[in-house]
Amino acid sequence: MNPSTNPSALRSKTEITKALLQLMNQYPYAEISIKQIVMDAHVVRKTFYRNFSDKDDVLDSYLNNIMTEYVTALQQIEDCGIANVLNVIFEFCILHKDFLLLLQRNHLMYLLLDKWNTFIPDVHERIVDPNSVFVRACRGLRMDYVLAFNIGAVWNIILKWLEHDGKESPEEIKRTIIAYLERAQQFI
Repeated sequence: MNPSTNPSALRSKTEITKALLQLMNQYPYAEISIKQIVMDAHVVRKTFYRNFSDKDDVLDSYLNNIMTEYVTALQQIEDCGIANVLNVIFEFCILHKDFLLLLQRNHLMYLLLDKWNTFIPDVHERIVDPNSVFVRACRGLRMDYVLAFNIGAVWNIILKWLEHDGKESPEEIKRTIIAYLERAQQFI
């Protein structure tokens, strides 16, 4: 992706991204062509390639944008306890539910997992208070494995929630997870 901040380029990128997402509502991702995207975005092929290398690059750019939003939301929580982190996760999921369903329908949810595996360790290093309960509980442990475990768990919870078309409330899921974690502590 071309990182230009030129207003015209930003507008083109936005239109191209919107076109791809609209096409993903109508067609399987694998069947969408650059030609369809540029026609729906009302741009020429040269404009597309000036901004993106291919349609995967468009999707990757969009994922980077929403992950940046997610990270910003995480950075704004004062108490990084499980309840607050789950609130941010489900706010993210509700806000981007349609996109997540598009990824799921096109068997592309692994892209979200890949982004989390990239973004979360970096964010953890920058925002988590070294004196937090979480960090104290993990002292002496390999944080890369702890984060991978947590990211995988969250990703699977989101997959399950999407399988149910997002019908359960975040509060219901959060209660279940917190109750499980409290019960599991008895066995450790």
